Order: sequence, then C-alpha cells, then structure tokens
Amino acid sequence: MMKYIFKSNFLTSMKLIQFCVFGVLIASATFISSCDKVKNPYLPQYVDIDTTLLPAGTTLQDYKNNSWSDWSENTNSVVNVLIEDFTGHKCVNCPLAAIDARAIESAHEGRVFVASIHAAPDGGTGFQNTSGSLFSHDFTNPNGLAISTEITDGGFVGNPSGTVNRKLFGGQIFQGNTSWSGYTTTILTDNNFVINLQAQTNYFTETRGLFLHTEIDIKQPTLVDTNQIYQVVYLIEDSLIAPQITPSSWGNPNDIDQAYVHRDIMRGCIDNQPMGRQITSAFKVDKNGNILTGNKYYINYSYKLPDQYNPENMHLLIYVYNNTTKEILQVIKKDF
Repeated sequence: MMKYIFKSNFLTSMKLIQFCVFGVLIASATFISSCDKVKNPYLPQYVDIDTTLLPAGTTLQDYKNNSWSDWSENTNSVVNVLIEDFTGHKCVNCPLAAIDARAIESAHEGRVFVASIHAAPDGGTGFQNTSGSLFSHDFTNPNGLAISTEITDGGFVGNPSGTVNRKLFGGQIFQGNTSWSGYTTTILTDNNFVINLQAQTNYFTETRGLFLHTEIDIKQPTLVDTNQIYQVVYLIEDSLIAPQITPSSWGNPNDIDQAYVHRDIMRGCIDNQPMGRQITSAFKVDKNGNILTGNKYYINYSYKLPDQYNPENMHLLIYVYNNTTKEILQVIKKDF
C-alpha cells in the first residue's frame, strides 16, 4: 500500500511540473510574439580565415587592429586585361607566344597581366609531360587543368593558345597568340568598366601564412547579373629556369634551351577553387561582422605557401568573371 501511495504522489507531482513548464512556455511565447523583433541581438564574430597561420601569440583581434586595414576609396576607373597563355615545356611554338604575351604586358604596364597555364584542350598531356632528367619539372597543377577543360571551346585546338579576358572574338574564347595584341587594345579602348577591385595582403614569414582581403565594387549593377559573378585568385610564380623546346631557328642544341626562363607560371588557386567563389550577399560583411548595404562585397582568404616557393618570387592575380559567358570583367595583381 505504501508503494502505491508513493507512486501515485510521484505521478501527480510530475503532472504538476509538466503543467507548470507548459504554462511558462506559453507565457513566454505570448510575451515574445507581443514584442518587437530584435535583429541580430548577438552579432557573431566574423571569421573566415585560418588564424593558425598568424604568428605565435597573435590573436585575431590583434590582426584586425594592426594588420587588416580599413578600406580606402578605390579611385580606379579602367578595366584591365588578363592574358591566359596555355602552354607546355615541350611545345616548340610556345616560346614565341610567351614573347608576344610579355611584350603586350610591357606595352601596357599595370593594365595587362599574364598567366602561363601549362595545360592542353583535353586537360593537359603531350606538351606538358615530364620525361628524363631535362623535362623532370612538372608545371601542371589540378586547378590549371580543370580550367582548361571548363572554358575550352572550338578555338582551343592545341598549344600555344590563349584567352584575352576570355572575351569572345569571332565567336571564340581562345585565340592564337598573333591576335592577342589587337584584342587587348580593343578591350582597353572600349573600357567596359563595370566592376572595380582592390586588395590587401599580409604575409608572415614564420608561418608562411598569406592573408588576402579583397573588395569587389560593382559599379554598374544594372549591367551585370550579380548571381553569375565569381572571383578567382591565381598563385603565380614570377620566373623559373628550366628546359624548354624551342624553334630550330633559335640555334639551341637539340632544339632545347636548358636555361630557358619560364615566366608568370600559374601554380594553382589559393583556395583550390579553379572556378572561384560566387559573389553573394554573404560577403556584404566587414571584418568585424557588421552587415553592409550597397554594391560592395568583401572576400577574405588565408593560405599557407608551400615550402618549394620563394615568396619574393610570387604574386597573385585576382579576377572576377561572368560565369555564364566566362568573360573576365576585371583583374588586378597583388604582391605578397
């Protein structure tokens, strides 16, 4: 009998507790629904960079205060050009294309940039292969190979071939190197300026950590579909001496220049995303997590530079493009 009384009292108590909790929840819900909605009462800390690449003892707040600068107004008003030179170290005509690309870059210093991508229309074989002691260096990388297959069209039939802002000329993205100069001049003269870019970098020797902060300013939002705008960051090695097959007229033994200077070598994308990051409202946030309005977007990257690369011999090419047409709308260069 005592057990039954105890069990009965216990169940009754539990029902009372459940009733009280239920009543509190209803009262709380009624109170909340009757109040004004509080927007972002606790703003989350905005972190999308790898803080382990900061020097020892440096906190994220230290980095924000001392290295991550506030943005100044971007006064640039011109569109730049990226020449993507698809090449190979066993391609006999590729050195001539490299000369053309470098000449165009020099003639329009600060407005034209070159990325030498070692890849072929099918993703890269033949001219890019390694063999023996002379051609042991592998210039290819998965991101470059992926780009070559993603943007290929009927105009990419072999190396050398290239794009000039991936703009269509004669219905094709890929063009022969003898056409690069004229198409570059056309783009610079037309100056179809719809997007502005600026960037800041911080590199820490002790961790080999690179931090890149970019601002994408859509100057003419009515002329672009924001949902189709992506940003890509190329890691570029300034120069490297390694063998290259050259034309017979150059007079090299066995038509191989063993002291050839390869320039502007595309080594990959720092976030391993060859087609880039889509520009969305998620990037309308400043370094402190404040949500912004307007047509400016901010994307941040952190990257550990592989040991085989000398930071003094590297730079970044940052560009935005239209994913529907693949056309590059703006590009800038940034040193470490």
